[in-house]
Amino acid sequence: MDYGWILLTDEEEKEVWSKFNKVFHPRPSKSIFPSYIPTPFIQYDISNCYTEEFIQDFEEKAVLAFQKCTIPGERIYALDWQHDCYIVDAQKEFPRHVPWRVDNGEWIISIYPDGDYHFFLASDFSWGILGHPWENNITIYGDKLLSCFSKAQPLMLHKVIIQG
Repeated sequence: MDYGWILLTDEEEKEVWSKFNKVFHPRPSKSIFPSYIPTPFIQYDISNCYTEEFIQDFEEKAVLAFQKCTIPGERIYALDWQHDCYIVDAQKEFPRHVPWRVDNGEWIISIYPDGDYHFFLASDFSWGILGHPWENNITIYGDKLLSCFSKAQPLMLHKVIIQG
């Protein structure tokens, strides 16, 4: 079965992270947080939203949002800082149980930042989800994606920290 997740080569990964660094100017740290988020954006506190119910609800609504924001064949980036990164066909299935995963209970890269930075981004970086593990927040940016999430109302995204 074709799940839509394609592992980036080392070269592709370097190119994507280089572009990411130019756009966001990140400074991974436990005390200094990314210095730039494209507007418009909404940043949410997710510090009390780590249960399976919250994560699964967010995953389901994110898939629908990704599908509404893309056309067939269009791919998005799924980036996990310091780990393998992928390009994903958003129109295909995002299964929680895939044969090559040991735990078989999560996406290949979780939408919840579970210890590392997790990012889901349009291929042109015009919209995306930025997950910060130590700050316990998720930022959604870009008109297109914000519009989709405003209709979906994920349980996890109820406590706004800041909007811009």
